[in-house]
Amino acid sequence: MKISKISFACRALYRLLLIISILFPSLQVQAQKPAKGGHEPGSKIEIRNADSFEGDESMGKNVRRLIGNVVFQQDEVMMYCDSAYLYSNDNSLDAYGRVRFEQGDSLRLRGDLLKYNGNTRTARLFDHISLTDGKMTLTTDLLNYDLNRRMADFPEKGKIVDGENTLTSNKGYYYSTDKMLFFKDSVVLNNPKYIMNCDTLRYHTTSRIAYFMGPTTINSTGSDSTNIYCENGWYNTDNGKSYLSQNAFIQSKSQQLKGDSILYDRNTGTGEAYYHVFVIDTTQEIIVTGDYAKYDDRNKQSVVTGNTMLTQVFDSDSLFMHADTLYATFDTTGNTRNYFAYHHVKFFKTDLQGKCDSLSYNASDSTLRFYYDPIIWSGENQLTADSINLQIAHSKIDRLNMYNSSFIVSREDSIRFNQIRGKNMTGYFSDNKLYKILVTGNGQSIYYGRDKDDKVMGVNRADCSDIMIYVKEGKVDRIMLIKKPDATFFPPEELSPQELVLKGFKWQQDKQPKSKEDIFIWR
Repeated sequence: MKISKISFACRALYRLLLIISILFPSLQVQAQKPAKGGHEPGSKIEIRNADSFEGDESMGKNVRRLIGNVVFQQDEVMMYCDSAYLYSNDNSLDAYGRVRFEQGDSLRLRGDLLKYNGNTRTARLFDHISLTDGKMTLTTDLLNYDLNRRMADFPEKGKIVDGENTLTSNKGYYYSTDKMLFFKDSVVLNNPKYIMNCDTLRYHTTSRIAYFMGPTTINSTGSDSTNIYCENGWYNTDNGKSYLSQNAFIQSKSQQLKGDSILYDRNTGTGEAYYHVFVIDTTQEIIVTGDYAKYDDRNKQSVVTGNTMLTQVFDSDSLFMHADTLYATFDTTGNTRNYFAYHHVKFFKTDLQGKCDSLSYNASDSTLRFYYDPIIWSGENQLTADSINLQIAHSKIDRLNMYNSSFIVSREDSIRFNQIRGKNMTGYFSDNKLYKILVTGNGQSIYYGRDKDDKVMGVNRADCSDIMIYVKEGKVDRIMLIKKPDATFFPPEELSPQELVLKGFKWQQDKQPKSKEDIFIWR
């Protein structure tokens, strides 16, 4: 009976101390100040509420067990749970069941189990954890939180839900002051419009900008099927704008944009690329490079400037072209891409070269159109006209059409030139090599004949409405006068130098590009 009375008295004393601690918190014993040069410990953890409490000597001296609607406070931090152990000597606690942890007005933590050290102000939560700052919610099964640094880390898988965005990773950190999340290892960001995968990601919950490092992909889930890759950059999840660098590219259904750095707006489908720019048309096998590109996926337009080069891939060779500006767009049907080159256009192919002021390429009829003083060189032949069209079929040059003031010149020797002029001309190709030319309207020719020892025998001067010219190994092999011919064969010395030149003759070999690099030199 005496023991029972003592036990009852102890419990009454504990309840009295609890009431005193709640009504008169200023009477709580504060932690001792550290010696000079030490770290300031946290203030004493205060008990604000409990339905019941008792001592538990099996857990050690000065250990109290609190049960039912338990509330603790340390400065601005409030902690709630179903039950807890408070270790007064260590200024720490273990909280169980429906744990809530609040710091200030915004940070809220929940979990099944909390281990809290009041001196170091560090918390460790276990199982069914959620952390929210009023904008986003983090869930995981293990979380460490440093109140002094206002930093949390989750060493196991975690998930963030922030509006339309859901982020998952194997581990991460949260900096409450900066509203910054840091994710590492198998990071995935899901949005109704896209899915992002990367190795490392920082996410700002206020600006909702994601900063990524390491190999990163952003794949559209919409009808545009746009895919993005880079190894460094940022993405604004609110407005869809992004900055991409390090092996960055954007891939649409028919086109790829590459550059040292890319600015891209997903909502408008526009992008700008800077330095070492590539625009690749996978359907037409065309590659455009330059220093700057602007890309509009919605309107299917792109423009490239600065050291531009267009490469048209053929079966066994490629055509390389340079201009001040290269522009590409779809036609009115939206199915066929057209290319335009403006000013100082030059192109090089092993067996075909040319220059003009402006050029267009229509994919619907596979035709290159040359404008303003065009010149084309095929083998040893120089071809000029007011305008020239070059048709391509099955990735090979098929036909050359020359309109108005058409002229063909080839050098016979250092002082003589074979010449053919007419209103219009059509050149025919086989395996990308010119093998015959048809002249229609007002045909004229000056052609030198040689004997079996390759010595000049004389010059054939002819006027003929239509002329057929056969080319062999890049040289004029023979000429056929088709309609109303009037031809005379003269000894070489009989005609004056003026008579050996047709009207409009101009030899421009110094302007001919001799290599791919030569297309960048304008003469």
